[in-house]
Amino acid sequence: MADPQKNTPPADQSSDMLPSTTGQPKKGGEEEGRKPRKGSRLEKHEYPLNITAMMDMMTIILVYLLKSYASAPENIQPSDDMKLAQSTTRIKPEEAVPLAITKKGILVNDKTVVPIQNGKVPAQHKEGGRETSYLISPLLAVMKAEAEKQKTIAKWNKAKDFKGLVMVIGDRMVPYRLLTEVLYTVGQAEFGQYKFAVTIAE
Repeated sequence: MADPQKNTPPADQSSDMLPSTTGQPKKGGEEEGRKPRKGSRLEKHEYPLNITAMMDMMTIILVYLLKSYASAPENIQPSDDMKLAQSTTRIKPEEAVPLAITKKGILVNDKTVVPIQNGKVPAQHKEGGRETSYLISPLLAVMKAEAEKQKTIAKWNKAKDFKGLVMVIGDRMVPYRLLTEVLYTVGQAEFGQYKFAVTIAE
């Protein structure tokens, strides 16, 4: 009988001679991890932090906060041209368009809109140039622009509804006729609500 071991083909040992799939020989049965090459994409796309843009943004926010604080009704400081009336009210002021009436002029958002002479608005600043008119033309134009601005803000920000509210900051000696002209004019610009800024009586 033939020896069965002589007919058994030799074991295939070629697998030990195959090269590594990475193109490098295996060491200790494990493939050595790849190392990032110099000048890789990660290194090329590193950008420094832009401090200038951040400083500009912070400056804009700071200016906005300072302006809001200065124009708040509770922070209004009386002057020689404007001495507020006194009151015992404790009602908290609401956010509104600040409209100041001093002895020298009418201001909206701290900007002079029309001058006042001897307790009156000059005729050339009224509708048709008539002294008897109740409509103050420059004030009407400014308040209409303010109304459009607030409506645009309210359109995109539901928390900012257009209320048509004006905070009247007037000198205690403002003539009734002048006050009536101011309230009539702002009413024509859809500002039908108003409140008066006062000082707390001690």
